[in-house]
Amino acid sequence: MSELGKVNQLKIGFISLFFIVGLMLSAGVVSGDELGRVNLLHFIALFVLWPFVSCILLIVSKVLPKAQSLKILPLLLKLPIIPASQKSALTQLKREQRFAPWLMMCSQQSVLAFSLGCLVSFLMVLLFSDVAFVWRSTLLSASHIEPVLRFIALPWQFFDAGLPNIALIEATQENRFTQSNTSSNTDFGAWWLYLLMAQLVYAIVPRILSSMFATWRFNRLPSYQPTEVVIKAPVNPQPEQTPLAKVNYQRPNLKDYNLCCWLAMPPALLEKIKTSYQTLPANVYQVGFHGKDEQVALDDKRPQILVVAAWEPPMGELKDYLTQSHGVIELIDHKEGDLQPIASHYVDEWRRFCLTLDDWSLFIDRDYIDEESQHD
Repeated sequence: MSELGKVNQLKIGFISLFFIVGLMLSAGVVSGDELGRVNLLHFIALFVLWPFVSCILLIVSKVLPKAQSLKILPLLLKLPIIPASQKSALTQLKREQRFAPWLMMCSQQSVLAFSLGCLVSFLMVLLFSDVAFVWRSTLLSASHIEPVLRFIALPWQFFDAGLPNIALIEATQENRFTQSNTSSNTDFGAWWLYLLMAQLVYAIVPRILSSMFATWRFNRLPSYQPTEVVIKAPVNPQPEQTPLAKVNYQRPNLKDYNLCCWLAMPPALLEKIKTSYQTLPANVYQVGFHGKDEQVALDDKRPQILVVAAWEPPMGELKDYLTQSHGVIELIDHKEGDLQPIASHYVDEWRRFCLTLDDWSLFIDRDYIDEESQHD
């Protein structure tokens, strides 16, 4: 199965989960209390206004500077229910710079599934039970509520049966000191058309549109096709190349050190790296954006062997960490837990980065490096 097929399986899982949650949550709310009474205002706030506000926040987030969606990836990689193959596929999406559009598509389709689950549950409860929609408020009266409900109903002014009226609002106001209104001739179920239209207009339709846009945006992205660039020998002498840090291919022999992981990796791969050294590390710490041992690792003054992903460009957060510690950086690349050769352009990028470090050296296992990357 392709990498995209694996993340699509994960997406289907999220969509199914959100649909079930919406189904159960709406059923619990619409079922009401022991007398079948449902608070109209609570229902509108939970299943109409909140989905609409969240959609507005989504639009605003797209206008703001650089989104922070990539920070969600470490959380997904920590979920034990996600198989290792799907975690590897998510990491591959990030390498291809397609994770943020995929996350947008997945989230919009999942929220749409949640709203559809709420709508289906709403209709099923109405079909098989007698629900009484009432509203309660200490400070608000029917004259306060009517303009708000009419404003919400503006998009379906053409549908008279789904519009609120002052008589229905007054009749369905519940007083906690008297329950006589629940036994009157008032049709307490008359609100169902209003609530149905509100869910369609403010929860279902906006999410359908956002899901279609997110899917279209993701599908427009070019498929990742790694290509080899053939560079012809220059005819004229070229300027001197940028200095690069030296790469050590002999495994460091440290006696008392800590093994620190700046990337998430399968337990089997971590064990393989740990046992590849002559001396086992004193401690194994998970550091960086996916770990929680960073401060502990910095407080421990032992030298470190810091395992980093070759495809991850060295960022400022890593530079700040390295200035507070010392040791050896081990560069690796893996796919689904299997080590693989490291591309030369990754090696050069890390060599340029390590040239700025005083207390760190760069180590790469000779078995996992392209011949063109083996520099003196």
